[in-house]
Amino acid sequence: MSQTKFDKFRNGNIFSDASLHLSCGTILPIHRVVLGAKSKYFEALFTNPIQPDGNGKNHEYLIPGIRKEIMEKILQYLYTEEIDLSFDEIFELLTISDYFLIDDLTEKCRDFIINSLNPENCVKILLFGESRFHRNIMESALKYILRNFLQVMALCSDLNNLDFEHFYKIVSSDLLNVKDELSVWNACLNWINNSQDDRKKLIHHLLQLVRMGLMNIEDFRVHIEHHPFIVGCSEAQLLVEKVLKFLINAELSHEILQYKLALPRLPHEVIFTLGGWSEGSAKMEIETYDTRADRWIRIKNEDPFGPRAYHGSIAIGGKIYCIGGFNGREYFNNCRIFDTVTREWYPMAPMNVRRCYVSVALLDGYIYALGGYDGSVRQRSCEKYDFKTNQWTMIAQMNAQRSDACACVVDGKIYILGGFNGQECMNTAEVYDSINNVWTLLPQMIQRRSGLKCIGYQGKIYAIGGFNGLVRLKHCELYNPVSEQWISIAQMINPRSNFAIEIIDDMIFAMAGFNGTFTIADVECYVPETDEWMMATSMNVVRSALTANIIRNTPNIQDYLYPCRAELIEERRQMSVELSDNENEQE
Repeated sequence: MSQTKFDKFRNGNIFSDASLHLSCGTILPIHRVVLGAKSKYFEALFTNPIQPDGNGKNHEYLIPGIRKEIMEKILQYLYTEEIDLSFDEIFELLTISDYFLIDDLTEKCRDFIINSLNPENCVKILLFGESRFHRNIMESALKYILRNFLQVMALCSDLNNLDFEHFYKIVSSDLLNVKDELSVWNACLNWINNSQDDRKKLIHHLLQLVRMGLMNIEDFRVHIEHHPFIVGCSEAQLLVEKVLKFLINAELSHEILQYKLALPRLPHEVIFTLGGWSEGSAKMEIETYDTRADRWIRIKNEDPFGPRAYHGSIAIGGKIYCIGGFNGREYFNNCRIFDTVTREWYPMAPMNVRRCYVSVALLDGYIYALGGYDGSVRQRSCEKYDFKTNQWTMIAQMNAQRSDACACVVDGKIYILGGFNGQECMNTAEVYDSINNVWTLLPQMIQRRSGLKCIGYQGKIYAIGGFNGLVRLKHCELYNPVSEQWISIAQMINPRSNFAIEIIDDMIFAMAGFNGTFTIADVECYVPETDEWMMATSMNVVRSALTANIIRNTPNIQDYLYPCRAELIEERRQMSVELSDNENEQE
């Protein structure tokens, strides 16, 4: 008999053999066999030999403390396996489901709560999970808070209502996702100011949570050194003095080490770089970039299929999809997948066309491979990969042949810029509308660019570096799809083509490449807010024609981070000493 039929019997009070009596006076007819089959609680209740028979005709069971609306939903699920979940009732529903030992409904409620996490409700969910001993809810909420701390700090009033123990656990974590420690200091101040009279006496303990040894000296002196809470606490003043000595004179104290005041936190995302060209041959080296430590790490999981350069790559769901490329002899249509969790390589369907110098993009769940070179012809053709079918399908051709171009996605459209058509480096660009399967030409770039990189950020498209047919470029420009105009922005420090690019911590990183004379390992980053480039730590491997992707929140992220983090404190001290000595010599 179907579940729906049983529910009709329940609603019509047909064949019912028992009833539930709620505290509000509501009586709900039931069928014991249905409830007992789905709930261990009701199975035990109905088979209890000392349970009275009520009036001798129907078994009557008192169910105190449960609202009628919630009990109705529980019964609806027991009879139909269907239920409408809403956030307003989910905590109550999970509590009652857990009490009745309805395991599959409890799991549904847990999943609903975890999938409902947002910056405003995550602290409430954390405390609920802890109070009801739901470990996976508690752990998911804590991870969410740590990963999205700046948003939580801005939007969640519950954060400042936490007791000291909970606040301390969050802010002291190595996994707290902040770009700078000034944010952590501000979070501590917000928490204190929520109940200043009671909490300002904890300033010394809170100060130990701020990794002040990682701050720049200006922020430290302006925001912390002379703050009234610090001035009013002798223990806090003493700690501040020791941090100041570390920042100015690189004087390493016991407190700096004990409270991890100069130890970088762990990032939630890393840059993966794959493959490339160096010393006249293709490579398959993998390096990851730990942003908090500012260090590159060699990873020993090279593709057993062999090296590739001038390829494309896309990251999604913890996997990196390597598309096409060249190994020095063969132009590839084959594609490979690297699973960052299992650290294994395996094949995916080959493209319809061999594509070296290919441009790739991810849009609406499809990987797009655009243009490239098959060993004979520069391509106009394009194709897309469907993850569900593991198949490539041809789409509309571009308006121009393009190899060594670059593509990115902004506002649901694919933009491809520059490249080489077999005769000249190009300054043209076009945009793909996937709904209508059509390419449209855009205004021309300021510079001709082959081997450039482009990336979308905050609704704009950044075109960086490349080769104009004469020299490698430092020049960079930005396209606004609204105004349909290109404007020049700050130049890179180093000219480069065929490099890698990614965005992390709201900065655009340009990695390795060819400067016109040498293959390089130099890395620099662009800050859009200030329109300036800064040098970062160089890669371990000198190469060009590589690709870069961001991997976020992989469960084994520590496999790809700099392992000797404590040593970074001493390295920073040594660098400060050398810098101070150089300044003294110059004076």
